Amino acid sequence: MIGPDKILEVKNLKKYFPVTKGIFSKVVNNVKAVDDISFYIREGETLGLVGESGCGKTTASRVILALDKPTSGNVYFGGRDIFSLRGEELKKLRQEMQIIFQDPYSSLNPRMSVGNIIAEGIGAHGIARGAQKREMVEALLEKVGLSGSYYGRYPHEFSGGQRQRIAIARALSLKPRLIVCDEPVSALDVSIQAQILNLLSELKRDFNLSYLFITHDLSVVEHVSDRIATMYLGEIAEVAPTDEFYSNPLHPYTVALLSSSMSPDPGRRKKAVILKGDVPSPLSPPPGCRFHTRCPVAIDICSVKWPGPKELANGHMVRCHLVDQDNPQSPVKV
Repeated sequence: MIGPDKILEVKNLKKYFPVTKGIFSKVVNNVKAVDDISFYIREGETLGLVGESGCGKTTASRVILALDKPTSGNVYFGGRDIFSLRGEELKKLRQEMQIIFQDPYSSLNPRMSVGNIIAEGIGAHGIARGAQKREMVEALLEKVGLSGSYYGRYPHEFSGGQRQRIAIARALSLKPRLIVCDEPVSALDVSIQAQILNLLSELKRDFNLSYLFITHDLSVVEHVSDRIATMYLGEIAEVAPTDEFYSNPLHPYTVALLSSSMSPDPGRRKKAVILKGDVPSPLSPPPGCRFHTRCPVAIDICSVKWPGPKELANGHMVRCHLVDQDNPQSPVKV
């Protein structure tokens, strides 16, 4: 059962997409987009989820939000198994869990005014009506740094950064407890990214929000996350508190990601770890450790035995045969 301080707990979650063939659509294989992942998010915490494009981050978030059905596994939100909810219970859950999408240009209906976009959920859930609903929408616009007078304007009249503020206001409109931020700043200019990140931090503090922050940008996730998880080919490779994640990365994939990221601090710049080959297909992931085909320090056992999670001190978890639990050090030196 979920702990009292955990708002979300994901247990052994899998999401496979069947591959069919022939006129009878016989299933011949599965795309293993998410394959047995487990993690949790505490109340008021931000968990960063990082990894290369195609590793399963967005698919995992959609299943967690009950937008896609899981192949197997459980997701608990506030102690409730979300996959067992139906009807009004599921509707109530959708009010408590919201999402901010990556592209602010395609996530807003161009035929609806900004006010109606934000007010749609408020009306659907019976939170407010009439003049009270409009007042609430205008207050939300002010809260995200826009003018309440923008109520009647349309999305095409705004810049990318302003559109993302509108999307954030829409997510806040239902007074959620958890917001999934799916690459919320990757489509924005660098100068605007900082403004949106600061806004998200302020809202987290003001509304006691919890975030699942999905990104591939390690410089962004460092400044917004309390803990960070690395995802590779559908699996969670490592989870650690942010300071620990950057100062003592243990999984070779995490080390490679960090070594390739840009840092303005010369003292933190390290020699890049160049990974060989391409990411294997999720249609036929390699046996054993999924990273062994690209790992610079892989040994024989890595190709035949799956590395189970090793729980270390300070909430640090890693899946690697070469990490000693009694003396945890990364096998990759940079």
